[in-house]
Amino acid sequence: MSEPDDPPSRRARLGARQISMEDVARKAGVSAITVSRALHHPDRVSGKTRAAIDAAIAELGYVPNLLAGGLASATTRIVSMIVPYVTHGVFADAIQGASDAFEDAGFSVLLGNSGGSPQREETIVRNLLGHRPAGVLIQGANHTETTRRILQSAAVPVVEMGTLPPRPIDMAVGYSNHEAARTMTRFIAGRGRKRIGFVSVPPAENDRANERLRGFKAALEDMELEFHPELVLHTNYGIAEGRAALAALLDRPEPPDAVFCASDLWAAGMISECARRGIRVPEDIAITGFNDQEIASETVPGITTIRVPRYQIGRVGGDLIMRRLQGLPADKIVDLGFKLIERESA
Repeated sequence: MSEPDDPPSRRARLGARQISMEDVARKAGVSAITVSRALHHPDRVSGKTRAAIDAAIAELGYVPNLLAGGLASATTRIVSMIVPYVTHGVFADAIQGASDAFEDAGFSVLLGNSGGSPQREETIVRNLLGHRPAGVLIQGANHTETTRRILQSAAVPVVEMGTLPPRPIDMAVGYSNHEAARTMTRFIAGRGRKRIGFVSVPPAENDRANERLRGFKAALEDMELEFHPELVLHTNYGIAEGRAALAALLDRPEPPDAVFCASDLWAAGMISECARRGIRVPEDIAITGFNDQEIASETVPGITTIRVPRYQIGRVGGDLIMRRLQGLPADKIVDLGFKLIERESA
């Protein structure tokens, strides 16, 4: 856990003024009425003027107020929360933790579902900030530059969850995905496995997946094992996707003797596929997961996995925002750690 922000020097988001339509007008060199007309009736404004206004909005990170009539105060008693998938148990636990923190303080959660897309996340951020939330909780740190700029200009507390970025927008709570993956890979290699596969979502637009892949590679280097690109697969979340991933890996000319799945769902699907094919786990192939979801302890054999404090991430994230709203100092980065859970699959 990091040292609390120094109150005089930290970004005083509650005391900061949100970017207004008048600010945009001054930047674009037009009147506020012209800005309003461009936002609501763009066909009534010349292309040159619209371009100047759009450029000013992008530079300043302005978000229109969507609340009819506006508010006497800058914010509501609503906190926005954006996650990749509402139905995924990992994110559902964090949502529950945050909801409990805010309910205790009389606040409500306004939820957005990005589908794992930074571009869709940007649209949701714009829409939710238009409702003038008191704070924002957002999963991960893989945002577009526009999203970062908008959130930095929002004048409300912002918490990035489930990761520990080197430059948080405001605050962050989570664990090191790099070290968690490194720990698991070293464990697998320590059991004598030489050709280790890796399955995750595509890392290009997912900072957690990217950090786990980096940790996987670092551990192979630690253990003086070769990295095999052909044994790395990227797919969507799901048990069926895990079965398909195992089938694809077993079709390789030299299949793996172990697979590190960056989700318990893939690991469960792989174990199911092994049972169908008469492949022994872990004797013939070791399989591990990530997150320690309920399925990890119910599968036969049980899944060796990484346990992360999903509920606590949401709860602590909510508490950080409430501390800021109450004018109290709050940690900028909170590392809640992880734990390797050893079961029978590896």
